[in-house]
Amino acid sequence: MKEYTVKELTKMFTKSIILIVGLAVVFGGAFGFLAKHRQSTTYTAHRSVLISHNYQAAPTQNNDQNAQVLADQNLMPTYEELAQGRTVAKETRSSLPKKLQKKYTTDDLDSMIRARSHQQSLILEMKVETKSSAKDAAKLVNAAAEAVQKELPRMKAGIGTVTPLSKATADDVTSETTPKAKKYAVAGAALGGLIGIVVSLGGIAIKDFVRKNGN
Repeated sequence: MKEYTVKELTKMFTKSIILIVGLAVVFGGAFGFLAKHRQSTTYTAHRSVLISHNYQAAPTQNNDQNAQVLADQNLMPTYEELAQGRTVAKETRSSLPKKLQKKYTTDDLDSMIRARSHQQSLILEMKVETKSSAKDAAKLVNAAAEAVQKELPRMKAGIGTVTPLSKATADDVTSETTPKAKKYAVAGAALGGLIGIVVSLGGIAIKDFVRKNGN
């Protein structure tokens, strides 16, 4: 059996490195390009709504005040469900400028508007996500909060006072772009490198088998 020379080993090693690096670059570039081509940005806007009674109306009846606060807190999950219903979505759309009404249907808004309550809190957090723009997201969540102020007392008797807090602005809106091109590029490079290693080892094994059995 003929042994490999240093020159032959160096040549095989160099070819393997070139193949591994080459496939890593190709796959990394391809995955990054595909991710970049499919990217989209989601804009998320928030606005808080306070739901409460006038707890100072009877200052001498502390027990009654505490009971009312507790009752309001316990009802927050109910208000959460009502706030993200179709009735609020419909009212939200009716209060939008004509341009935005053409852009979003009631069904669209029904799927976009979300509300979240927190334990031991009287704050209902309204959230709207859209792929249009930060400006649209702010306008939509403001309209949704005002729709909640108008519609919740109609849907739930004795709800107390519904007060939207500070208006959302485009500057307050957060955005997220997905998929992440860099992550896809790294994953592609890793996959390409792995394929390069497998192909290189396979080629060396086949070459070695032929060399051993060819003499």
